[in-house]
Amino acid sequence: MGTAILSAARLAVADVLRIAHEDAQAAYRDLSAFKITLVRCPDGWHVDYDLTDPFSAGGGPHYVIDPDTGEIRDRRYEQ
Repeated sequence: MGTAILSAARLAVADVLRIAHEDAQAAYRDLSAFKITLVRCPDGWHVDYDLTDPFSAGGGPHYVIDPDTGEIRDRRYEQ
């Protein structure tokens, strides 16, 4: 019964950010140079880590996360 309730519920924004943050931290370690943008789109939550310094080379991770399951549907790393 508990599983059915969880699968029917949409993830909270905090959960979406936690999922993205855990993956981003594993890949980048230090995330202090990034600002995070979170947008709900038809294909899922888009979470983008963009460098705060426009003159820095590289970039951050970008995710599309399923709003129901929390599965990372798509990820792209810019380094």
